[in-house]
Amino acid sequence: MRNPYLLLGVDYGTPPDLARRHFARAARRIRRAAGGPVGIEDLNWALHEVQSRAATAADDVSVYRVPANPAVFNPPSHGLFAVPPIKLPRTTETSDVDRAALADGLAEDVGELIAAVVRATATFDYGYRTPEGNES
Repeated sequence: MRNPYLLLGVDYGTPPDLARRHFARAARRIRRAAGGPVGIEDLNWALHEVQSRAATAADDVSVYRVPANPAVFNPPSHGLFAVPPIKLPRTTETSDVDRAALADGLAEDVGELIAAVVRATATFDYGYRTPEGNES
């Protein structure tokens, strides 16, 4: 059984407006991945489910609820069932190709962020209505 909250990456009982924002993020992630196990149809279904359950979320027991605080699964200290991590020696070397791929990925991410900020903040105000019907 699918969990709409897990598909969208939101907490149980999330309001519909926040679910829509997470839907947009998840849709971008799916478009970039192209061919993953979750498709846009699954996200549409999940968003519809979250929006339709918004009024009765507190009373609904048909959906498995993921704990909101993942820290409850982390043991407070090390012991028999919580062995401390063991650092392993590195077995590979970082090549120039690896560094270049990382730099290219970072440059692409920074470019997307800058483009989003510029589109959201930079507008041109004509000060009058243009023949196309634009004021800004």
